[in-house]
Amino acid sequence: MNTFDLNKVLNIKQVFDIKNQTEKNLKLSIYGFIGGWRNSAQNVLQQIENADVEEINVHINSGGGSAFDGIAIGNILKNHKAKVIIHIDGWAASAASIIAMAGDEIIMPSNTMLMIHQASTFEYGNASVFEKAAKDLRKVDKAVTASYRKRFVGSDEELTELLNNETWLNADEAVALGFTDKVADEIEIEELEEEQEEPENIKESLVAKYTAQQYNEPPKPEPTPPAVTKQNMSKLFLNLK
Repeated sequence: MNTFDLNKVLNIKQVFDIKNQTEKNLKLSIYGFIGGWRNSAQNVLQQIENADVEEINVHINSGGGSAFDGIAIGNILKNHKAKVIIHIDGWAASAASIIAMAGDEIIMPSNTMLMIHQASTFEYGNASVFEKAAKDLRKVDKAVTASYRKRFVGSDEELTELLNNETWLNADEAVALGFTDKVADEIEIEELEEEQEEPENIKESLVAKYTAQQYNEPPKPEPTPPAVTKQNMSKLFLNLK
């Protein structure tokens, strides 16, 4: 799938905009597909490497794109002398979430989303081609995982599970897991008439676990079954009759 097709799917116009708000502050907007010409690592580098500013505010609204451009842009931002503040304006998914991890400070309004997952690709060919693609993807996964590792509050195994499950995080969940520093002022969102509860999964258990740790709340112990006694067994047999 080429850049044009992905932009149609994501329905976001690709925008790369940079301007000096003041002599000490620079604003960078990255919207749409990561890669191509506008949002390429090369373009970002050319625009900011000589910027003599103290702070760079990066605004992101993207469903992702090239993992390698995402990693490179993240490293370019990390290596800049300025403080980097990431603002997730709508969503930062896939490669865009890798860029977000480069922030010295990451801010998410309450109605925005962050998505992390393993690397993916399109391939065509025989079994040998797919086996090679799988090996290559596992190598890319290691690089992708490293981008999240320094921020994630849990273990490597827990992070791997989140990536395997293609995890979507709202602002509060992202803060609980360490991917975001703070939630911006809340925006009132109209609730749906019927709200269905999501099934419990790895994301829900990890959010609960690390939220409790932040507030020094011990996790609730699992209920233990009653000890088996002669009295219990006699009651059980009576109930089975």
